[in-house]
Formats: sequence, C-alpha cells, structure tokens
Amino acid sequence: MLESTEWTIVLIDDEADIREVMTMSLQDAGYRVLGASTGESGIQLCEREKPEIVITDIRMPGMDGIQVLETIKTRLPDTEVIVATAFGDIDLAIRALQLDASDFITKPISDDALFLALRRAQQRYTSRKKLLDYTALLEQRVVNQARILHQDKLMSMGRLAASVVHEINNPLSGILNYIRLMIRMLGKGQPLEYHKDKFLQYLDVVERETARCSGIVSNLLTFSRRTEPVVHPVNIPDLINRSVMLIQHKLDLCHIDLTVSVTPGLPVVNGDMNQLQQCVINLMLNAIDAMPDGGKLMIRVEMETESNRIIIQVQDTGTGISETDLPHIFEPFFSTKEAGYGVGLGLSTVYGIMERHGGDVAVVSQPGQGATFTLWLPVVTG
Repeated sequence: MLESTEWTIVLIDDEADIREVMTMSLQDAGYRVLGASTGESGIQLCEREKPEIVITDIRMPGMDGIQVLETIKTRLPDTEVIVATAFGDIDLAIRALQLDASDFITKPISDDALFLALRRAQQRYTSRKKLLDYTALLEQRVVNQARILHQDKLMSMGRLAASVVHEINNPLSGILNYIRLMIRMLGKGQPLEYHKDKFLQYLDVVERETARCSGIVSNLLTFSRRTEPVVHPVNIPDLINRSVMLIQHKLDLCHIDLTVSVTPGLPVVNGDMNQLQQCVINLMLNAIDAMPDGGKLMIRVEMETESNRIIIQVQDTGTGISETDLPHIFEPFFSTKEAGYGVGLGLSTVYGIMERHGGDVAVVSQPGQGATFTLWLPVVTG
C-alpha cells in the first residue's frame, strides 16, 4: 500500500469548521488535503488535482453528495469516494454504497471511524490499481507475443532469402537457355515442323520449371505474409513438403542429406498452416546451423495412437546441446549462437505456437550427438 504522504484527499463540505477540523487531523496523519465548500467547486478541484480519495458530505446546497459521487465515478472512475452522513441519512448512505462509494462515516466524525474508512478506501484503490496494471500487462504480453512471432518470421525469411534466390535462379537459367535455343533454331530458317518434337520436349521442361518457380514464390509469399491466425484442417504431408521446398537448396549448399519419412494416411490437424510451417522451418534452420560441416537431417512423421496425436520429429547429427543450456532453450532471447547470428526467438516462438495449437514440443540432445526435436499435434476428431 502507498504511504499516506503519497495520497491526495479532496474534502467537500459546506461547513467551514468541519472542513478545518478534518483537514488538521488528516494533515497531521501525513495526507495532502484540499478543501471545497460546494459540490460544484469540489468536482472542479477533483478534475484538476486527480485525488485518490474524496470525502464528501451528503447534504449540501446545490449539488449534494450523491450527485458528487455519481459525477466523480463517471469522470474519475478510479477515485474512491467516502460519504459523510448524519444518523438520519442512513438510506442515503446505502444509496451511496450502491453507487460504488467505498464507505460512509456518520457525523459527528471520530478519528477512529475516519481513519478506518480511509484504510478501506486505500485498500480498494490499491487493489483496483493492481488489477488494472495486471490487465494492462496481460494485454501487452499478447501484443509482444505477436510482435515476437512476426520478428522471428522476418529473421527466418532473411535466412531463407539467399537459398530461395538460388533455388529459383537455377530453373530460370534453364528456361532461358531453352528459349534461346528455340529462337536460334527458328532463326536458321528451317520449318517449324522440322523442330516440332524437340520443341515439345523443351516446352515440357519450361512448363515444369516455371511451375516449380511459381510454387516456390507462392509458398514464400504465404510464409512471409503477416496475417491473423486462421485455424482450419491442415494436411501434415503438405506442411512438410512446403517447408522442404523452401529449405532444400540451403541443405544442398550446406552439404546436408535430408531424409523424410511420413506415415501414409495420416489424419489432419486443426491449426494455422502458416504458423505450423514456421515451426518446422525454424527447427530445420536450427538443425542446419548445428551442422556447419555437413551432416544428416531426418524428418519423421507418424501417428501416436495412444494419445491421438501426430508426431513430427526433426533430428540432426550436429553439435548437440549442452546439459547446462538444455533447460533454457525455449526461453525468449536465450541463444547459444554467436552475437549477430540470432537473438533467441526461434525456439520460444515454436513453443508458443505449439501451446496455442494444444500441442507440445520437446528436445532430446547430448553434446556431439545431435538433437531430436519432437512436435505433438492433436488430430481432428469427430
């Protein structure tokens, strides 16, 4: 609770002697006290000073205490209001409590009753403030999680960019060469019928390579787009294929052999394809980083019938994870990489995505013996 010297009290009463006596008692206790003789001037004082607590008489000429209470709760809802009543105004006191007054005290006002009411008002004010602060913190955490999710995706995009450029450049070079070859052949003046069979072969290659480039670009755009989570049935083999398509050339460049094993006939899961793809790509990129001299990457997908979940395992033959680091790898901003090569968001993002999908993630690893990351996803039922 705040110390009394941190609290401002506005005292509203049309009787000057009552204001003077109460002000002296409150100031002696360490409160900052501001007085007003009417409800109207009291409201103006409250709007200017923003006090934590208001003590108002109920019966006053012009704006009475009930109207003061209603106005303050409308304009300054966090301010606590204590009403002062005569013994014959108990009905009005009950009405004040119904309007969210924190307490009431009866005249003549004793110091014991006054400070008891103040303690209750302080407790209410402090509890309300803590609740508001906690709610704001939760809201900010949601915003921060979305920001981290997108930031990690951008980092993954940066790591994929060079690989995708090469992945597209190779088929484009082949397409360009075939087109130039056909132009040269036509330039020799020979009839089109003479080249028909060769042209059909060339055009077939051009069509396939163009479709491949289109698929890569489309997949990359889908992965990079910042959209709200959209939950729908997700085909896991399709998820793996899309992820491998974006990562394949990087695997080739890093001399990593990829093996994919997917159990046929898997049921679908409910989830966001984009976010689940981000999980798989993050794990594959981490595996590549763990094998700087090349190695083997194995992806296994199977059904765990006991728990009615699909298991996705990403296993590498890399450097492994130390026993000291292992308990912390899913924490935000924890990274074992050198400065400039990661900020520790990838695995925490994977953890958050799996949690939102009702799934789970775990890792088994030893230094020098690689690592196996396992994702569990509940299947669609009914």
